[in-house]
Amino acid sequence: MNRHVLSIVVVILCAGCRHVENTPVPAVNLIREVDSFEKRPTEGFEIVTREIDGQSHPSIVVPVPSRLTIRLPLPRHGLLRALVSIDPTSAQVPIRLRIGVSDNRIYEQLTDAILRPGERHWTTVQSDLSAYAGWKWSLFYHPERMIWGVVLAADATGGAPTRAIWGAPEIITDRESAKEYSARRQRFR
Repeated sequence: MNRHVLSIVVVILCAGCRHVENTPVPAVNLIREVDSFEKRPTEGFEIVTREIDGQSHPSIVVPVPSRLTIRLPLPRHGLLRALVSIDPTSAQVPIRLRIGVSDNRIYEQLTDAILRPGERHWTTVQSDLSAYAGWKWSLFYHPERMIWGVVLAADATGGAPTRAIWGAPEIITDRESAKEYSARRQRFR
């Protein structure tokens, strides 16, 4: 009798200890989407691999001031993540980088970062996009049915023209949400 009870306890413990993988996976690689971005100004953007502080990343080099806007549905549990820096080949003046979301009526700023001259390293910026996808308790607000404008902006705070770098910009999510998003995004194309 004791062996049966012990066996049942072991089975219950093993079932409760199963491994759940929550490793984030890329849902949208923004480098690959650059052609569909709305660019302001229309010129001066480059896709390059930049090395800062010994680390190379595919990057979007942008003039300052500038704004990139991509329109797309967003994944559930989404997080926009990028490495940012002042372009070392341009004037070293302070700049402000912003990440925001727009629904064509209002703009909501999510994240901003001030980069100062002399900081020769990648700075990680990230913005939680989970409010813009998934099911919500509302009769009127259905974020998964919307096309959002994700905005990457660079503002001049110094006096000289310069350039900023958005390194390895991507929207990441969990594996299950990435699969669902891939199927949903195909319906919007």
